[in-house]
Amino acid sequence: MMKKLLAMMMAFALLSGCATGVERAEKRALKAAQVATSLASRHYKVDVRMMYPLRGKASHVNGSYSLEVKGDTLMSYLPYFGRAYSLPYGGGKGLNFTETIGRYESATDEKGRTQVAIVVNNGEDVFTYMLEVYDNGSATIDVYARERESIRFSGELVTD
Repeated sequence: MMKKLLAMMMAFALLSGCATGVERAEKRALKAAQVATSLASRHYKVDVRMMYPLRGKASHVNGSYSLEVKGDTLMSYLPYFGRAYSLPYGGGKGLNFTETIGRYESATDEKGRTQVAIVVNNGEDVFTYMLEVYDNGSATIDVYARERESIRFSGELVTD
């Protein structure tokens, strides 16, 4: 009797574990579809959590820093730490501006990673934003400028 009860409990545990695995796979597939849809429509936002300056150590980003693309417009609200070569008096806009995108290129590889290149001119400098977005929503942003050292950010793509 005890062996039957133990065998039934083990079978139940095994079956419930399989259901959980299926649910996880379904959630991953749904998230991947949401990420792909957001990137294809060019309406997405990346909430930034970490900053990696070229010089110095990585640090957590406090606040609501983000990079947002809405069609042909880029809204950059990112902190900057690094060396600047030539700036307007007072420091200029930095990485806080809203401008029309000059060039936008996107490609997805077989592993589900999408690489996006965005070039924008904010009147003070020309910036190239290189995004890598994975199908689980995690993202990295590399920012290159003519008048500043590069900087990297990591965060999460916001999906509805």
